[in-house]
Amino acid sequence: MKKFFLLLLLSLVMTGCSLIPTATAPAPTTISWEEHEMIISKMSHWAAAGKIGIRTPDDSQSATLSWTQNKQAYRISLSGPLGQGGATISGDPHSSTLEIAGEQPMAAGTPEELLSLRLGWKIPVNDAQYWIKGIPSPNSTYDLSLTNNRLASLTQQGWEIEYHSYVEANKTSLPRKLTMTREALKLTLILRNWRIID
Repeated sequence: MKKFFLLLLLSLVMTGCSLIPTATAPAPTTISWEEHEMIISKMSHWAAAGKIGIRTPDDSQSATLSWTQNKQAYRISLSGPLGQGGATISGDPHSSTLEIAGEQPMAAGTPEELLSLRLGWKIPVNDAQYWIKGIPSPNSTYDLSLTNNRLASLTQQGWEIEYHSYVEANKTSLPRKLTMTREALKLTLILRNWRIID
């Protein structure tokens, strides 16, 4: 079970207050993709909550998700059904800490280094904070397609990200449901609540 939560966390991290409604809404078309991307890229302090599902050739599981991002500082927590078990990774550009229920915390200089040491995997941790908001990361090249001036699909760092629905808020929109696929790993995120803090 601990390894499962680590796998979920690893896969995820690769990502006044206004509460965004939970109902699915079509992406607004009143502004262009370029304007939308600029608005979302300036959204640096936010929180999202929902569920994540993970599917591999051998297993399929789900967990609750809580992700808070404040500029480059992050805290991503996962917990299993009925609150059993869990894992949290938190940090900033200078350090990263992984906490797993029942284990001693682990620390490293970067989340990529930490997760590589723990599981031997390397993923683009810093890119995930952009993908979850529905924009490409500025850190590497990418290919994308748009529907109604919003991301429909994104290919970056070997990941295929599909955006299935959005919620509307403050004349813009944020992802409600997206899937991330790389090789045999598929993640499904359903974000029921977004909170914009700045």
